[in-house]
Amino acid sequence: MKNFRYKNIILYSSHQWCGNTKEYFIKHTEKLAVFLLMPRVQNKDNALRIYEKGRLVKEVNTPLSENFFLYYLLWYFHYIVAIFKYFPRNEKLIVITAHPYVFFAMTLQKLLRKIEFVYWIADYYPPINLTMKLYERLKKFYHDGLSYKIYLGDGVNKIMNGKIVSTETCKTILWGVKPKSIHRDFVKANRTILFVGVIRSNVGLEVVYEFLKANPTYDLKVIGICNDELYKKHQEMIKYHDIAKRVYFPNRFFFDDKLNELSKKCFVGVALYAIDNTSTIYYADPGKIKAYTEMGLPVIMSRTSSIAPYIKKFKAGEVIDRNAESLYAAIAKIESNYKEYLDSLKKFNKYFYYETYYARKFKFLKHIS
Repeated sequence: MKNFRYKNIILYSSHQWCGNTKEYFIKHTEKLAVFLLMPRVQNKDNALRIYEKGRLVKEVNTPLSENFFLYYLLWYFHYIVAIFKYFPRNEKLIVITAHPYVFFAMTLQKLLRKIEFVYWIADYYPPINLTMKLYERLKKFYHDGLSYKIYLGDGVNKIMNGKIVSTETCKTILWGVKPKSIHRDFVKANRTILFVGVIRSNVGLEVVYEFLKANPTYDLKVIGICNDELYKKHQEMIKYHDIAKRVYFPNRFFFDDKLNELSKKCFVGVALYAIDNTSTIYYADPGKIKAYTEMGLPVIMSRTSSIAPYIKKFKAGEVIDRNAESLYAAIAKIESNYKEYLDSLKKFNKYFYYETYYARKFKFLKHIS
């Protein structure tokens, strides 16, 4: 009979690729509830999945709303229902979340259930407006009152503590990876660039469009979503650069087998985030970097985020300035040394392999289960 590391856990995750946290906790938790949440824009297919001893036993649709207040109110409603419906009062429950709304009425929650909260802070939002100021104050308020705190990047860690803290119960944990066996025919995949992720104004696609205009033998696949206004803006940029025939941009996510299949036709992944400290990426570990390495794609990224030093250290890609000239130089370098980059990717993926990486980093959970 299998001995599970953890007893009862609620985990917030996503239908999108998200560090293989679901896979890890499904394997090692006796009873696990996973909230799968899509972004507020086009937020369909939200669900709660219940796993017992590694097996999916129940899936419940948890509809949300694109309205800002209703979106978070419904999140909280589904969460409260879950802790009372699926977990007994006399057993300890660990809630792992990046969302501070879960902590509302925390004292009452703890009176009614034996809950230990683990705050996995995934982002820091620079206080550039009143909303962000209030949100960061809310995060800090709950952060300072909790015993178990982890951070998706040393940048977030330093912001929340005034310095980088590394103790058993307060430390940085980056995303883990689960390498995929994808056979890529480089001859067919050559000269097609992949972008995966939520599309915001700071992700650098305009730099890739500029590169495509100057280099007509390259193509681009954009797998992700944005709102209608931003999508229209991108279509206008694509038309302006006269690259529409070379850009695949369906404005939707693909998952698992479909995304893997699309990646076979690509040879490199790009993540040209804004590099200033007003960007949330500056402080954390963006998921798309490890999504690329999992699929066996060398990474070209801008000089930002907590994962860039590891890309450089393992030579799993190129860390560049955010312009078309630097992108061209990086692509040329990767093309001329492709096998070396693939070998380096294997070393990167071994270091962040989710089973061993998370077992080490989440050791403290065994003591509170």
